This record gives sequence, structure tokens and C-alpha cells, in this order.
Amino acid sequence: MQRTSRAIEAAARDHVGELKKRAIENALRATAIAVDSLDMASLPVSATGWTGNPKFQLPGGLLRVWRALDLLTGSVGFRFLDWDGITSVVIVGCRDRIVAVLGGIPPGAAEDKWSSVVRDAEGAIEACYAQSTFEEKEREGRRGEFASRTFGFGFGFGNGRPKPMNYKISGSGKQAVAKNKEAVDKLISNDDGIRALSGFTNDLFNCFGHKLYMEYKDAVEELVEKQPELARNFPSTVFAAATVNFGPRSFSPPHMDSDNRADGWCADTALGNFDPDKGGHLVLWDLQLVIRFPPGSSVLFPSALITHSTLPIQPHETRYAFIQYTSGGLFRWRANGFKTDADWLKKASPAEVLDREAARRRRWKTALQKFTRWNDLRFGDWKGLRRSKAGLDDCSDLLELESEEDVKRLRDR
Repeated sequence: MQRTSRAIEAAARDHVGELKKRAIENALRATAIAVDSLDMASLPVSATGWTGNPKFQLPGGLLRVWRALDLLTGSVGFRFLDWDGITSVVIVGCRDRIVAVLGGIPPGAAEDKWSSVVRDAEGAIEACYAQSTFEEKEREGRRGEFASRTFGFGFGFGNGRPKPMNYKISGSGKQAVAKNKEAVDKLISNDDGIRALSGFTNDLFNCFGHKLYMEYKDAVEELVEKQPELARNFPSTVFAAATVNFGPRSFSPPHMDSDNRADGWCADTALGNFDPDKGGHLVLWDLQLVIRFPPGSSVLFPSALITHSTLPIQPHETRYAFIQYTSGGLFRWRANGFKTDADWLKKASPAEVLDREAARRRRWKTALQKFTRWNDLRFGDWKGLRRSKAGLDDCSDLLELESEEDVKRLRDR
């Protein structure tokens, strides 16, 4: 471990301006849980490679037991991960790729101080809910029986270009809409709570998914520069959008957020007053994992690809969720030269169309290479540069397995 720590610290010195000290400390303290059964190449990706495949569904038998912790960890045979919500844990697939991160709390933060941040965020969410009005249809969404608000910007749903998501904030009359938007503005300007949570989850993304983080960062900066009306929710976030589930009892049946970027991560923070031993667990179905998910803790994972759900809490409890993500359509728009597919095709030559189709076929293979390898990170290689120098970039999940000689050659460089 001492050698690993020195390697990480030395490599971090080469990334001044890209990796904060907190991100470095996240890696130093992390432990890994292996899920050898997970082959990421088999996850349901759309034909374009930008988003998940919404046609994928769980068998009916599993859907009937999604609410029952004892059945999932008993007869169904899912593995139970008794996470304390404090330490950092990375979940690693069968090719050493970091699939998900259980973030815990910031390194060096006293538990009581972080609890104050969490309480402040919860207070801001409760105030936003109290100051808002919701139409009846807004109190029950496709993700569960709770009210929510989405803000930031996205692409899709018939829009010809990226749009601010606050157009979804509705109300009965202009005054109600204005009041609801004002409530959201107060929520996202909550420095000591919501913004602190966003900052920490961005640090986690930077640390454990550095290649993807930098691509998100570049994309958001370019999009905001092209369209100034696309304002970030928070000054330094790389996520384009966020949703707050107000509850008061937020839990969701198994689903995928297939409109999000396929190989990207969403950041899910649990908040509220509930007993995490009795409910609120995060279930990652493709990984066959049931994860204890205490209030105040954050998890990052590819929500467009992995079917996930949260278990019900007790009737007298409260649970909120703060979720940050980016639409896959934004990356497609950017790759098209800030055009829709239809507009791009109108001016494309036959050769350009062929090149584009070839790029689509390669996209998922390329995307797999952007996931950080756990052993690369352990040895301080944030960007996977030694892997490139060793000629191992093409050794993806879609090709033959890397040999022990390949791995040894990489680690010895």
C-alpha cells in the first residue's frame, strides 16, 4: 500500500490543475470490490453508441421481488454490500474497469462537519418543496410516486437544439411558474449544502473516471460557449443537468436512464431521515449487488446501462435524492458539429456518411477504453498513459483477454 500511495502522489504532481488534492486523497483511501461476472461489453447500448438501449428489460420474476430486501439477498442470491457510507469503495468488473464508485464523504472531513453539509442540503430541498406548487401529474412520475424538479440543460424529446431544462418547470399560471423557478434558483444557490455535494461528486468523477470527466468538462464548456442560455447549475460542475426527488419517500422500481450518455456516470446522492439498514438500498441488477446506501452518501455509476432501483423506506421516514447527469444527445449534437443528425446528413458527402457509420460501430469499443482501470489508478496512472505506451489500448472487452504478460508488462513500465 505504501508503494501504491507514493505512486499516486507522484503521478498527481503531473496533473496540477486537473486533479485537486481531495481527488488524490479519494484514490489513496479507496478499496475495491470485484464483480467478476460483469462483462461491460454485454451491457445494452443503442445503435449509435451514445445512449443506452431502452428495450432491455428484466425478467418478470425479478420484477416481482424488487421491493423485498430479504428475497433479493436470499432466494434470488444477490450479494449484499454493507457499505458504511463513509469510506470510498470502487466496484471493478471482470476486465479491471472501474464500473461504479461508492464515494463516502470527502477525505479529511470530520463526520459531524459533513453531517452539517448534509443537513443544510436537506433543508434547502425541503424549503424548495414547500415554496413550490406541483400539478397532480407531477406528483407521480415514471420513476416513482414522488414530486421532482429537473434543471440544467439537455437535448432530445423533439427539440431541434439543446435547451435549458427549466422550461419543464410548470405551474398553474405565470405567477406559479415564476414562484417555482425562484424556488429552484434558491435551491441551486445553496452554497453550504447542495453546491458542496455537487463539488464532492465532481471530485469523485475526476478521480475515478478521469478520461470521461475531462470529456464531460470539454463538452459542457463548448456547449455553454456556443449557447449562453445554457447555464450550468453550479460554477464548476461538468454535469449538464440535475434532478431533485422531493419524496417525501423517494424510491424507484428497476429502470435504466437510457437517455443519459451510455458510458458516462450519473452521481446519485441520498438524503433524508431513514434507517439505511431497513430501506433505501441501491440495487444494481446487472452486478447482482444490493448496496446499503445511507443518507448523505453518494454513488456514481453508468445509469444508462445498468438497471438499478432503490428499496422502499418505512412509512414514517423521509428520503430525497439529488441526481446529476448529462444527456447522451448533447454529445451527439457536439460530434455533429452542433447539428442534429438530420441537418448533418443534409450536407454530408457519401464518404462522410460512410466514415460516420464506421465511427458509430467503433464508438462502444472506444468508450470501453475510457473507463479507468483499477490497477492503473493504484499505480498512479490517472490517464492510462502507460497502457497506451505499452500498446494495450486496443485490448478492450470486445477482443481477447489481456494476457498475464500484457498486464505485467504494463505494470513494470
